[in-house]
Order: sequence, then C-alpha cells, then structure tokens
Amino acid sequence: MGVRESLQPGFHMIWTTAEKNVELMPEESMEFTPAGLDTRSFRAIAVHMANTCVMFGENVGNSVWERIAPYPLDKPMTRAQVLDVMREGGARFLGGLARLTDEEAARIARTPWGMEMPQGVVMAGQISHLFYHNGQLSIYLRMQGVKPLFVAR
Repeated sequence: MGVRESLQPGFHMIWTTAEKNVELMPEESMEFTPAGLDTRSFRAIAVHMANTCVMFGENVGNSVWERIAPYPLDKPMTRAQVLDVMREGGARFLGGLARLTDEEAARIARTPWGMEMPQGVVMAGQISHLFYHNGQLSIYLRMQGVKPLFVAR
C-alpha cells in the first residue's frame, strides 16, 4: 500500500465528520466564539480547515510550498456557504493526494512555515491538523447544547 492509499481513509473519516459537525451547528450560531477567549469563531475554524486543505492539495509537487487561502476568514457566511467551501477544499486536497505518488511523497519540499520535509509527511500532518480543529468544532457544538459526532458513519 502506498502513501496515498494510507492517507485517504483517515482524510475521508475526519473530513466527513467535520462536515457533519458543521451541519449540526444551528445557523444562528455559526459566528459563535467562546466568551473571553481570543480565538476564531466556529465558522472561521471550518473555513480555516477548508483553506488548509486547498493549500496542502494545491502544493503537492512543488519544491517550495506557498500559503494559499482562497476563502476569507473574516467574511461572514451562512452554514450552506461554509459547507460549500469545505466541499471544494476537501476536493482540492484529494486532488493533491491523487498526485502524491510514493516518489513524490518522498521528495523534500519547503513548507510555508519554513521546514523542509518529505511531502508525504506534510500531507499526513494535515490529517492530524484536521482532527485538532474538529475537536474545536466539537467543543463549540457542546457549548451550544449540540452533541457533536466523534466519527461520522
């Protein structure tokens, strides 16, 4: 089994779960931010997740990865709009993953945060990153009285 085939199931599991958690948040709570914390709103976290999927997906094959953030974090969006950008971002990540041959996975790339790493390691790190942010979404949902999904089935 190659790197690509190893990463796809984890990505699908967390991305489907995150999308379903966004679907669970009531429309009027999309801008919810816990009081007293300097953190992003529920909507902005979900949009950030989509942005990072685009960045990771679009950079596969580049020697130097660039920051790509097509969806503005400061623009209010409806839940439907957030889900649209998540679907697009997820598709763009999967497009990059489709280009991630084992040879490409082993190739060293310079990340936007200054590290030089094999592209397969960077792509695998994105999946952990998505789990982290889905955890934030889950906490925000619970604070709004909504039971989040741990893993979507």
